[in-house]
Amino acid sequence: MKLKLESARRLARDILVAQAVPEDIAEDVAEHLVESDRCGYISHGISILPNYRRALEGGSVNAEGRAECVLDRDSLMVFDGHGGFGQHVGKVVMVQAIERVRQHGHCIVTLRRSHHLGRMGHYGEMVAAAGLVLLSFTNVINRPPVVAPYGGRVARLTTNPLCFAGPMPNGRPPLVVDIATSAIAINKARVLAEKGEPAPEHSIIDADGNPTDDASVMFGERPGALLPFGAHKGYALGVVAELLAGVLSGGGTIQPENPRGGVATNNLFAVLVNPEFDLGLNWERGEVEAFVNYLHDTPPAPGFDAVQYPGEYEAANRAAAATHLEINPNIWRNLEGLARSLGVTVPTE
Repeated sequence: MKLKLESARRLARDILVAQAVPEDIAEDVAEHLVESDRCGYISHGISILPNYRRALEGGSVNAEGRAECVLDRDSLMVFDGHGGFGQHVGKVVMVQAIERVRQHGHCIVTLRRSHHLGRMGHYGEMVAAAGLVLLSFTNVINRPPVVAPYGGRVARLTTNPLCFAGPMPNGRPPLVVDIATSAIAINKARVLAEKGEPAPEHSIIDADGNPTDDASVMFGERPGALLPFGAHKGYALGVVAELLAGVLSGGGTIQPENPRGGVATNNLFAVLVNPEFDLGLNWERGEVEAFVNYLHDTPPAPGFDAVQYPGEYEAANRAAAATHLEINPNIWRNLEGLARSLGVTVPTE
């Protein structure tokens, strides 16, 4: 199915509004989901809307939840998301953090009790567009663990993503690093299972701890586990994200004394910095440009066209989807059924 961007945004917004989500919140969620699809991350795009319906029906997301600043110490802000949609809550928090960096040159911000924040690179792109740098750590609670620790055969962690982003000189796309500390994201496993496609090697183990490429084992009666990326290295970063985001935000960690309601709640720890230090803006831009050229000049390995820096992949996908989204037939059937069940008009183009 090929769908115009505006039609995709309207469909996502209308599906949410039909479930009593305030229109401004629905607009932010819809925009975020469609941009995720445009960047090539369909696991965090409009395909997730059926999951959000279950979350709304189960009361695990607060349709009207909004971000509240509960502690303000100039360059340190602590927010409570009150269980609201993360794509709205996260946007509001980042907008306020960006403004605070403009005043102080830097800002530390934490967020607790947000529903699924979505694609973290989206916030990185917001910060980079403002000419600033972002480093963030996110943990996932209120659901069963899905990631096995290094050396373990059962899940104890969640996907705990890291994000780094910043502006690049001379009109280049921003540098954006947005990675789960698991080998693949759980939503990526969901999409692979829906499409019947194999998972990457060394990314999943079954319920007995055996390697498998069948993503559906994550969603069976005896679920398997995702593996950390890079063995002990990804595991270590996942632990760091768990403690920074879960403890310093006040939102809690995945340890079993905390609730496991079955739907993701995110906590966030982030640092935002104005990169225009006393070294001089012209020198910084020249140094970044020289480094990027150095990377681009690398002879490509067999099977590769060129070396890219992180963020070019997303920019190329967004340019290719400048006017329309290509939606997988299975995903479209799910969305079509969801829309019809809510009395929402289904676009045809």
